[in-house]
Amino acid sequence: MEDNEERRVNVSQFGMGFVTRSIQQVRLAWALIRDQRVPLMLKAIPLIALIYVISPLDLIPDFIPVLGQLDDAGIAMLAISLFNALAPADVVAEHQQRITGSSGEDANKPYIDIEAKRNNH
Repeated sequence: MEDNEERRVNVSQFGMGFVTRSIQQVRLAWALIRDQRVPLMLKAIPLIALIYVISPLDLIPDFIPVLGQLDDAGIAMLAISLFNALAPADVVAEHQQRITGSSGEDANKPYIDIEAKRNNH
């Protein structure tokens, strides 16, 4: 006899949960940049970060292995997080719901839905 159970498995703070949240933050920032309700001055934040990443002037030079690229990635993610945090809350909630496909408090919880099958012989 087969027993089907649905379970929710908590994804760790790092690993796939971190990657998924980072991708969602970038998608949210892109949606907010394209939205007319977000003030133009706020849209300068990711633009300035992009200019920094492209520019040859860095806090840590790019020729230093790993660290040079990490400071660029850190500045970019910091700018995206700041932009998303300062954007109007109602606009952020609308886009976040559309991106994650869920609403309210479930949108920020890192879960993966799985179905477990048990064979009892």
